Amino acid sequence: MGEALVVVMGALLFFFMGPAPIIQSVTPNNGPNTNIIELSIQGDKFAKDAVVKLSKTGENDILATNVVVVSPQKINCTFDLKGRDLGKWDVVVTNKKFKKAKLAEGFTIGLPAPVVKAVTPGQSDNKGLVTLTIKGSAFRTGSSVVLSSRQMDIGATKVKVNSEAQINCEVNLNQADPGVYDVKVVNDDGKSGLLMSGFTISGTPQPVAEVDKPTITAITPNRGFNNGMILTRIEGKYFEAGSMVKLSRNGQDDLSGLNVKVESASEISCFFDISGQPVGAYNVEVTNSSGQKAFLADGFYVESFTPVMDNLNKKLKAIFFDVDKSEIRSNQNSVLDADLAVLKAYPQLFIILGGHTDERGGINYNLELSEKRANAIKSYLTSRGIDPQKITIYAYGKEFPVAKGHTESSWWQNRRVDIKVWGSPALNEELSGKK
Repeated sequence: MGEALVVVMGALLFFFMGPAPIIQSVTPNNGPNTNIIELSIQGDKFAKDAVVKLSKTGENDILATNVVVVSPQKINCTFDLKGRDLGKWDVVVTNKKFKKAKLAEGFTIGLPAPVVKAVTPGQSDNKGLVTLTIKGSAFRTGSSVVLSSRQMDIGATKVKVNSEAQINCEVNLNQADPGVYDVKVVNDDGKSGLLMSGFTISGTPQPVAEVDKPTITAITPNRGFNNGMILTRIEGKYFEAGSMVKLSRNGQDDLSGLNVKVESASEISCFFDISGQPVGAYNVEVTNSSGQKAFLADGFYVESFTPVMDNLNKKLKAIFFDVDKSEIRSNQNSVLDADLAVLKAYPQLFIILGGHTDERGGINYNLELSEKRANAIKSYLTSRGIDPQKITIYAYGKEFPVAKGHTESSWWQNRRVDIKVWGSPALNEELSGKK
């Protein structure tokens, strides 16, 4: 009787105390409150009967439908967001109704992006002002209008949003470069709509000194995983103080560069937040204050966040730093050397260095500090034989603490660089022992 009871209790304990799921990322991580969207959740230990929902304090949960557990590491599902409250929602996955994982504020419900359907007139010469009437949907008070080509952007003035379906504005086309322009409407929340080749400017080209026209020759790195913020350096010529940088892609909102620094006329550094962005090629654009634009078609590629199985990444340990410092502490060398041995054993893999800070200090300061910390680890690794082309730096600043407290007992854990390795899905299976 006693042994039977132990067996029964053990079975119940396993049922109730089975492995808890883990949520690593959600793609996409946002959607409008007018649509039904398909969502992909990446993580680990998802059960076949997992239940998925979006949760927000004070609001009814949004239960997922069409839930398909593709593997213990991936779930596909559908959410009906129509009419739901705007803002950040938690993503919750529950196994067997007992063990759950929550990605806090992992999904954002926003307003729909504007849609540009028609522009009247559709063409004009480059000799003065023209009044445009733009028709479409989801226009909002505070929207801006831009005529955009690979050569230059021309901003509209006297923008009047008459309704959600119509905008009137003026554009000064004097001495503008002739050619075909896209018509872009950007709402006050940053969402944009584009009518490709919607407006044509005719006339005589205006001679412009070459120095006024920036060019892009390269962006480094030229690809990144869609799980966070990535630091890039853009090379070219004729960049100016105050230049704006963005990634653009047809059908997607532009991704503006963050903490943009024009290091010289030939180099710009900036961050891009590519978390949750669709996989694919993006154009790189630099626009000077004069409106002259540099355009590198398909210059940057966003890749899917596909982790190598935990058994390898768990071997790689974080490296910790002193307050406001980016120098590697002497007591971290042995840890870093152990990480180095793991990395050398898998030279075919790509390496991600994620720099972090504690919560104190401003956003820009912490982005720069986390970048310096990651670069310090990169220098250490490359000086010991790791291929620098295999390393990508993510500077997260203070956005992803591993300890949530507000004292030094938490802060020291957050002043760190995480070292991870990533590869192709086929390679992931090989390394995890699957055949």
